[in-house]
Amino acid sequence: MGGKVFLRALSLVLILLVSFVLTAEGQKDDLFSKVRINRIRGNKKAPDFSLKDLNGRKVEIRQYKGKIIFLNFWATWCGPCKEEMPSLEVLHQQFAGEKFVLLTISVDYEGLKPVQGFVNKNHYSFPVLLDPNGETLDLFEVKGIPTTFIIDRNGMVIGRAIGPRDWKSPEVLSLINLLVEK
Repeated sequence: MGGKVFLRALSLVLILLVSFVLTAEGQKDDLFSKVRINRIRGNKKAPDFSLKDLNGRKVEIRQYKGKIIFLNFWATWCGPCKEEMPSLEVLHQQFAGEKFVLLTISVDYEGLKPVQGFVNKNHYSFPVLLDPNGETLDLFEVKGIPTTFIIDRNGMVIGRAIGPRDWKSPEVLSLINLLVEK
């Protein structure tokens, strides 16, 4: 008799656990949709790359394994890119030090000088990597900027947004919270 009660209790716990996981996934899907981020399913591994930051230090994407990576491609001459930059700064500030990293990749052909000037003028504190030859654009198959990718803790690309967004919106903050908590 005790075995049956245990099995029923275990079954109930499993049902509740599965429904919680499905609800969380449904909530993520809903938030991806509201923010107009294309959800990428399957096992699409983010390409490895290595770029220099504004201080000349080499940064490799693999050093962020275990974190949610928010990867944004932009340029100083791109109006829509500049439009979303203040909200990227808010997102960076909001989640700094957590299991989240916001990386931006400038594809300015002129390299460091215009990018450094733009970042300093606007007091942005998020990491900026330089890709004047557009090598990472090709790796990520980016056709236009701004383009943003969300990469999970295992290095899998789970979302892509083409065009500017308000990255400080309540929906974005909720989505990042869900991803970081998982």
